[in-house]
Formats: sequence, structure tokens, C-alpha cells
Amino acid sequence: MPPLAAIPHFVAFFGAILFGCAILLAVRILAGGEGEKPDLLHQMLRRVAWQLIAAGMLAVSLAAGLVPAIVAMIVFPAVVYRRRRAHRYALLAAIGVAVERRIPLIPVLLAFAAERKGFVARRTLELAVRIQAGWSLPDAVDASRGLFPPQVRLAIRMGHDTGNLAGVIDDILEKSDSGDAVEAMITGKVTYFAIVSLLMLGVAVFVMMKIIPAMQMIFDEFGLDLPAMTILLVNLSNGFLNYWFLATPLFTAFLLFTLACVLRYVGVVQHDLPGMTWLRRRVHTAEILETLAMFTRANRPMTEAVSALAQWYPTGKIRRRLVHALDDIGRGGPWFEALARQRLISAADRGVLSAAQHVGNLAWASIELAESNRRQYAARAGALVQSAFVIVLLAYGALVCFFFIGNFLPLIKLISSLC
Repeated sequence: MPPLAAIPHFVAFFGAILFGCAILLAVRILAGGEGEKPDLLHQMLRRVAWQLIAAGMLAVSLAAGLVPAIVAMIVFPAVVYRRRRAHRYALLAAIGVAVERRIPLIPVLLAFAAERKGFVARRTLELAVRIQAGWSLPDAVDASRGLFPPQVRLAIRMGHDTGNLAGVIDDILEKSDSGDAVEAMITGKVTYFAIVSLLMLGVAVFVMMKIIPAMQMIFDEFGLDLPAMTILLVNLSNGFLNYWFLATPLFTAFLLFTLACVLRYVGVVQHDLPGMTWLRRRVHTAEILETLAMFTRANRPMTEAVSALAQWYPTGKIRRRLVHALDDIGRGGPWFEALARQRLISAADRGVLSAAQHVGNLAWASIELAESNRRQYAARAGALVQSAFVIVLLAYGALVCFFFIGNFLPLIKLISSLC
């Protein structure tokens, strides 16, 4: 959790401690002399005050210990991933130079592995061994799991098959910074939301199991009416305590989603987050269009390009759509109509590609459309994430306000009744 984002949580925790201390002080003042025996109301108020102090101290201790531990568990793998990413792109640049200048690839890979240590160095050595054994570069890269992300492996294979591997590697290196920045922004904010939601859920469960029943017992003892908001909070707490098992599947799914977000953020998982393929549709369209441009420049038929994508595209959902598009092309339909029918390209993309094919500049049009799709993805994803960030923060604030008012209004009413 970023330090500035943690400040409101610490303020709320210390506020609970101070409020509990204020209740103890008020009870002590209103109780009279030292020798006076406290009545049941004073005892119950003291119990609530000590529970508030205990809850606040527990939350502060968790925030001071658990939150840094969670941050460390996220930051350390992220740092390792960034280091591996730098090594990967350095290796990719070395491969691109070797291919462009027709330098033997095996000595370059062995020298790269000898200069570095760690995961990338070991995978590079395995890559060199496989190529020396007669494997093609795309097959050797695919077998070296974790060396390159799925999109890079796809681009290497398509570039190798079309004879333009050096140009493809240059494009990957040129677009790496902007693409990674957008992905880091999205996965970082989603991961932050998921972790904060889990922490808030833990605090809410503690309040509903400990604070709310004690509050209800105090008011039942003295026959006082609870405020309307507190009654709603009591009903929600009772419903949760009686039917908590119904929320177990939802909580399990949310926990798995949080784990997937963390793994995606630190780089362990390279595929789309669950349910997020629709958001990255423009990115998938751009990668398909770039592959079509490669095959067009190599004077290869579009059927071969779609067939290669249907076989090697890393995302299963997109791969199945490509298979259906390939079937449509096999039945005699235009390839751009087949891609549009499977929602792999937009209607506007279809019109541009159709016109470009007639005038003979299909490769240029495909590249321009790919860049346009990437820009639209960055703009729309950024706007969506920023809007969701504000909405979720307001929802968090409303939830905290609801618990705060629902718990403290009855205490204020009790203290005022003592005067």
C-alpha cells in the first residue's frame, strides 16, 4: 500500500483508540468518587471503550506489521520482475543485432549467459543448447518457458516465418516502454483495490462479530432504542453471522482474483486477468493487424497469416475466434469480413482494410490501424481506470462512514443520557 494511501487508515485506527479513551474518561468523570460502586451501564460502557481501544490497537499493529509485509511481498517480486524484464529486452536486442548483421546466434547467447546470473541467464543457456541441437529459434524460445512474454514469443515466431525477425524485434523494443506503462497502471490499481478490499473486509468482520453484539446488548439491558442507522447495521451483522457460509464462494472467487492480480502485477502471470480480455480487445486487434502486415510485406497469403495466428496466439479466447474466422475464409468469404464477424477487428478497421487491399497499401494501413488501436486502448483504459479509482474510493469512504456513524451514534446517545 502506498504510504500516502495508508494515512487515512492510520487516522481511522487512532481515532477509534482516542474515542475509546474519551469514553473511559467520561465514565470516570460521571461515575463520581473513587469509592462509588459503578453501575451496570458504566461497566458496559467501559467494556465497549476497551473493545474500541483493542480494535484500534489491533488494526494499528496489523497496519504496522501486516501491511508492510504485504507490501514487501508485492514489491520484492515486482523488483525482481523489473530486473528480469531489463535482462529480457537486453537479450532481445542482442538477438535482433545478431539476426540483422548475420552473426552466429549461439556465441551471442553463450556470451550473454556468461555475463549475467539468475533466471534469464539460465534460460538463455538453455536456449543456446536447444538451437545448437537443431531447434528453430521460435521453437526454442517457446520451450524456454518464462524467458519471454507470450506476445513477444508470438512476434518472434511470426517474424521468423515471414523473414523479418530483425524488424519485428526493433518494433517490440520501440513499443515496450509505452505498452508496459499502461499495463503497469491498470494492474497496479486493480491490485491496490483488491488488497485494500480484503483488509477492509477483515476489519468489517471484526466489527460485526465483536462491537455490534456488545452495542446491542447494552441497549437491550436498558431498554433504549437504537438509531435507525445502527439498527440497519445490526441487521446486516446478524444476517452475516447467520448466513456467512453463503458468501464463501464469492469470497473465494475474490481471493483468487486478488491472487491473480498480484501475480500479474509482479510479472509471474503474463496472460490477461480473469474477465479483462474485453478491456484489452484493442491490443489483441493491434497484434493481429501487425501480423497481417508482416505476411503482406513477405507476399504471403492472408489465409496463412490467420492460420498461424489461430495456431500460436497466446490467448485462448482469441485463438478460438481465429479458428472460426479461418473456417469462414475456407468457405470462400473475404478474410477481413471473417475477422470482423468474429469481432477481431472493428467495422471501421474492416472498411479501411478492404479499401487498402484494393489500392495496394495493405501493409501500411494495417500498421497504422494497429497503432491507432493501441492509442485508443491506452486512452480508454486510462480513463476507465481513473474513473473506477474515484468511484471505488467514494464507495470505500461511504462504507467507512456507515460503520463509523452506526457505531458511534449509540455511544453518544448513551453518554448524553448519563448527564
